[in-house]
Amino acid sequence: MKYGDGEKMARYYKGKRIGADVYTIGKFGKGLREILDTENPLLYSDGRYPTKLSAEDLPEDYIAFSSRAIWYMNGYIRTSGIIDMKYRWVKENHLFKDDYIYISYHGPLKEVVGRWGFIDIEAYDVCVCGNDIIRIVLAAEKYSGFDTAEIRDEIEKKRVWLRDHEPEFYQSFVGEDKDIFELWTEKGYV
Repeated sequence: MKYGDGEKMARYYKGKRIGADVYTIGKFGKGLREILDTENPLLYSDGRYPTKLSAEDLPEDYIAFSSRAIWYMNGYIRTSGIIDMKYRWVKENHLFKDDYIYISYHGPLKEVVGRWGFIDIEAYDVCVCGNDIIRIVLAAEKYSGFDTAEIRDEIEKKRVWLRDHEPEFYQSFVGEDKDIFELWTEKGYV
């Protein structure tokens, strides 16, 4: 079975074993949203396990991210081998802050109705929120060959909703009335 078709397998890059989907700068503490050891140049696998890897040791399919969904953690996420991805957005006066992208490396994501009647996503390996969503989508297209048409459509719906319902915020944050992927690429955000 080759790497990236649902089977979790380690690979070697620059002579070092790369096996995690996420490497973090620092590790989870025992307290709520506690992050420890953030000055250490060596990364943690899945936010828990110390490695001998630095950011320079990771292949190019690992991209930097910052996410409130992972305890305000910074790190690197693998964008190759993605099997499924879903984007969920909320109607708020900001772009991407409380929006989530769910990623699975092992099988399809499942939508289920939660106990409060909302649709929840299950069977995900990583969930990221914030401005790095665009970078993750672009990298997933490049390194996984993942069809992001549905995700792009949902992001466009969010952009249009924000433009129509929060025009002052939209004008100050986004400005132009055009596709967010084109705009962010032109401005050098990705």
